[in-house]
Amino acid sequence: MILTGLKPILNSIKMKKIYSIILGCVAGFALVSCSDDSYTSKYDDPSKTKVVSCDKVLTGVFKAGNTWLNPIYYRYYVQSTTSGMFSQVIGSTNSRGRYMGAGTGYYNTRWQDFYDMLSQYRLLEKTYNELDPGNQELNKLYLIIGRSVMQQQLSEMLSLFGSLPYSQASTLWYTGDYAGSKPAYDKDTDLYKTILDDLKDANNYLQTGNIKSSTIAQLAIQDFVNKGDLTLWRKYINSLRLRVALHLASNGELAATAQAAIQEMLTDPDTYPMVDNNNEMTTVSPDNDKLNFQDEINRAIENSSYNRASGAMMRALNVSADGSYENADPRLPVLYDPNPDDKYIGLDPSERLSDQDANTSYIYQGSTAKYYAALDTATFTRNSGLPGLWMSAAEVSFGKAEAYAMGWAGSVNATKAKEAFIEGMIQSTDFYYQLNSTGTYRKAISKPSDAVIRAYAESQWDESNMQKCIITQKWVNFGMYNELEAWNCVRCTGYPELQFKRDLTSVDTPIVPNRLKYASDEVNYNTANYNAATNNGSTDTWSAKLFWMKDTWYTEIAGE
Repeated sequence: MILTGLKPILNSIKMKKIYSIILGCVAGFALVSCSDDSYTSKYDDPSKTKVVSCDKVLTGVFKAGNTWLNPIYYRYYVQSTTSGMFSQVIGSTNSRGRYMGAGTGYYNTRWQDFYDMLSQYRLLEKTYNELDPGNQELNKLYLIIGRSVMQQQLSEMLSLFGSLPYSQASTLWYTGDYAGSKPAYDKDTDLYKTILDDLKDANNYLQTGNIKSSTIAQLAIQDFVNKGDLTLWRKYINSLRLRVALHLASNGELAATAQAAIQEMLTDPDTYPMVDNNNEMTTVSPDNDKLNFQDEINRAIENSSYNRASGAMMRALNVSADGSYENADPRLPVLYDPNPDDKYIGLDPSERLSDQDANTSYIYQGSTAKYYAALDTATFTRNSGLPGLWMSAAEVSFGKAEAYAMGWAGSVNATKAKEAFIEGMIQSTDFYYQLNSTGTYRKAISKPSDAVIRAYAESQWDESNMQKCIITQKWVNFGMYNELEAWNCVRCTGYPELQFKRDLTSVDTPIVPNRLKYASDEVNYNTANYNAATNNGSTDTWSAKLFWMKDTWYTEIAGE
């Protein structure tokens, strides 16, 4: 429901009740997560303060977005059953109804959570706008950072659904105008342009904003991401702009706009610095289990099917068809556990469901064992050092490599593309080995020498199809950490090349979707605007192609 950020139950609450709840504790909406107590024990909770201030509401924005920004159980479950499956960064069986994923109820909650976060940001905007000019100058930093993080989530929503309500959304809590709070849809093209422009403005402000030391000191108290380091925020914001521009650069009506943004940034790195090394990555620390991402991921993975390796992933990591790995990617042993036969078998859509089911629990030496390789236990599911990862250095390097390869930084430059590609491979390998070393479940695996890693990276470079080899490794690097961005890679470029079987049992989703359908709350509570945006629902289909997508991004194969 887009009663602009409120849960559907508010539809039945009297307006006086809404005011008493919202004006007193606007920042307490979203985030049904076991991590709630950890946040409030470390950072001031805006819902419990008598004076609403921009710095504290900024923390409320972060908190409201926690479920979809960090490795939280709910996010991993929903993404694994949608973008994880649809991008094949995880393995899944050819079960009945598989392309429906988690189901429309979960997608409705995803929709609600976004607008709860947007409500927090609207509170930040309102608080800032009501300040006198002098205090606005002191507090603009919080508005800029909050807007940038908000737009990261906006870009995710656009990549899932397409056009959506934004500019007029999340106002009911302070206007009290129920009818006016049902917002029209903004075109996705307009919102993408706004994101690119706003992120550019954010970088310029951080570069030249003459920000007071007292403002920075207060940010450091409330900022559990970059601890008040404006250089790191600037690098994250420019890297995020690169990510969004790369979504748009290959296809569609914003390709030229996106390519211009990429060229602007890559030809002037002093003005537009990005995350260049693993020490600069945008992460949220698990802080000695106080945020406890390990428990979240362990619940989502350990006793579920969402930890299986996919056939596509094993091929991308150069595992042989029989599961042997003599010439495999150096990341393999810290990304996946082999089966008891010391084989890395990936779950592949070309298999029959009956064989997949049989192999899932095959008999090994007289007892049931896992046949398919699974996400490495020490690196991921039992690692108390598991951080939230908002932006990796490897993603940025692969993004630069794609830009150089495609001529989006001026002209095609195979030399720079290769250099950035190899740097991305090294950074990705170093990151996952470092992550493995933080675990205590078993002894850390020793990282191969730099020479070995570089030699393998060199072996993966293919100048005859630079985009394919770059995107494939970018997709590997996203893996379980960012399944949605992995799906975006595939939908933009068609790489890696994926195959899917048709689900003959399903009428609504017989084949992998191009997007998610709009939430039921929209159909039920914002009906007029939904109908106007979708031609009375006729364009709101699983198969509708978003404007930036490749026409055909997968291959359908025959079989049951």
